Amino acid sequence: MDFRECGECDLCCRWLSHEVYGQQVSPTNPCRFIKNGCSIHPNRPAHCKRYFCMWAQGVLPEWMYPKDIGAMVSVKKWPHGQWLEVVECGVEVIDEVMMELLKFKVPIVVNNKLIGPPEFTEFYKNYVKTYSNLLPPISN
Repeated sequence: MDFRECGECDLCCRWLSHEVYGQQVSPTNPCRFIKNGCSIHPNRPAHCKRYFCMWAQGVLPEWMYPKDIGAMVSVKKWPHGQWLEVVECGVEVIDEVMMELLKFKVPIVVNNKLIGPPEFTEFYKNYVKTYSNLLPPISN
């Protein structure tokens, strides 16, 4: 797999909930090390080093650079394969992005809207209960 450089994209440092050297990072509390990208990139925490969005993994086309489309796409696992989690970063995901993601033929979650089979809906309800401290609340 050919990984891409994040460059100035820092969306994961702003929109994913995690902890960085004592700071709880969230959409309302972005990482204090953001300065045109990650200012501590070589010394960032291990969980930051392990995270690669689908664009950085080289799976998504070049035009889907997260900072340009205003969204991050992550691959997650469930008992029937993989699913895609799309985090909107201040803007709604445009149709062209959704059309590209639908080509993967796996369940997709965008802003707590689920696209997938009924068994995925059940899986996701349990996922949210388990990881509710990391995700925004889901509406019924």
